Amino acid sequence: MKFFDSDLAAVITQALHPQMFMGRCSVFMRERGVPLRIGVLKEVKAGENRVALTPGGVKTLAGDGHELFVEAGAGARCDAPDAEYQAAGAIIVPDAMAVSENSDLLTKVKEPQPEEFDIFREGQILYSYVHSETRLPLIRTLLDKKITAIALENVRTDDGRFPLLEPMSIIAGQYGVMIGGEYLQCRHGGRGISLVRFPGLPPAKVVVLGAGPAGESAARTAAGLGAQVTLTELSFDKIRELTPVLPANIKLVNASEPSVHDEILEADMVVHTTTIPPDSSYHIIPRTMLPQMKRGSVIVDVTANLRGGVESIDRYTTHADPVWEVDGVIHYAVTNIPSAVAATASRAYEAAHLGWLRQVAAKGAKTALAENPPLLRGLTAAEGILSWHEAGTMQQLDWMEPHKALEQMV
Repeated sequence: MKFFDSDLAAVITQALHPQMFMGRCSVFMRERGVPLRIGVLKEVKAGENRVALTPGGVKTLAGDGHELFVEAGAGARCDAPDAEYQAAGAIIVPDAMAVSENSDLLTKVKEPQPEEFDIFREGQILYSYVHSETRLPLIRTLLDKKITAIALENVRTDDGRFPLLEPMSIIAGQYGVMIGGEYLQCRHGGRGISLVRFPGLPPAKVVVLGAGPAGESAARTAAGLGAQVTLTELSFDKIRELTPVLPANIKLVNASEPSVHDEILEADMVVHTTTIPPDSSYHIIPRTMLPQMKRGSVIVDVTANLRGGVESIDRYTTHADPVWEVDGVIHYAVTNIPSAVAATASRAYEAAHLGWLRQVAAKGAKTALAENPPLLRGLTAAEGILSWHEAGTMQQLDWMEPHKALEQMV
C-alpha cells in the first residue's frame, strides 16, 4: 500500500525547519492545482495610490476558489474601501506582515520598497512591476529569499508589445498632457498658454517624442484639446500605420528629420515618451538646447530615464514636489504619473493583468510560465536565480536565461 506520493515524501524529507517545510509544501500544492493564498499589499511608495486588485478582481479570484488576504486600507485611495473587499470574499488583515504570513503569492503595483523587504518569506511568488535593473538591494532580497518574481513591465508578446505596461503608458501619456497644461499656467511660471484652443487664436504647440502607446495617447489628448501637435517616430511601419488614422491637427514626422529640432524650439510643451536608456550618449534634447527653447515652456518626461532622451532630466520627482526649472524650461519627471488618477489606473492595471494572474494561481508559477512565453519573458528571479538580463548586466551579477532558470525551479 502506498501511503505517500513520492514527491510529497521528498518535500517532507528535505524540510530542514518549519519555514522551509511550509515553503516547499506551498510549491508542491501550487503545482497540483490546490487553491492559492493571494495577498494584496497596500502601496508604500511616496505618492502611490493605486492597488493591484480591486474588489472586482478579488471576487473573480475568490470565485476560482483561491483565498484572498488584503491589507487594511489597500484600496482606500482609489475608491475601494475594505468593506467592498470583504463583500467580495477577501479577509482583511492589519498590515503587510500579516498579508505575507498568510500568502503564497504577493501582488502589488510598484516595485517593493526597502521597508517591505523584511516581509517576504522564502519561496513566495511576487507578481508586480519590479524594475530591478537599478535596485541592487531588491535583487539581493529576491535571490536570498528565493522569491519567484514576475515583473509585469517585462511581459512581452511575440510581436513586441508589452501588454501589462501599455495601460499605464496610455494613462501616463494622457495625464502627462493634462498635468503639463497645468504647469503652463502663469502661477507656476509657465507661458500662460492654454492647451484648450480659443476660437480665432493660434493653438498651443505641443511636440510628442515617440509614437508608442504613451506617445500616441499624449498626442491624441493634446489634439483633442485643440493644440497643434507634432508627433515624432522612427519606425516607418508605425508611421505608415498611424498616418491614416490620426486627427488632422497631429503632424506625424520621422524622428530623424532635421526639422524636429526646430519643432522642439517652437513648442510650448514637449512630451518625451521614447525608451532611450539612462545615461545615453545621445539625447533628443541636449542640455545645450534649453536656452533656445521658449521661456516658460514645459518638458514632461513620461519615461523618466535619467539623462536619456532629455539630458537635463537628471532626477526623479514626486507628485508632492513634481517640477524644477532649468534655463527657464519647466521639467516634470514623476515616475508614477498614473497614480494621480488611481481609481482609473487601478482598474486598467487589473484589466490587463488579471487573466495572467488567474493562470498563475490555477496552474502554479512553473507551469503557467512554461505554457506562456510572454509571461516567461517577465521572469526576473526564480527561486534564487537571477533571470533578467538587464539587471544582471547593469549590476554585474550572474544571470540565466528565463527558460533555463525555469528548468531549475522545483
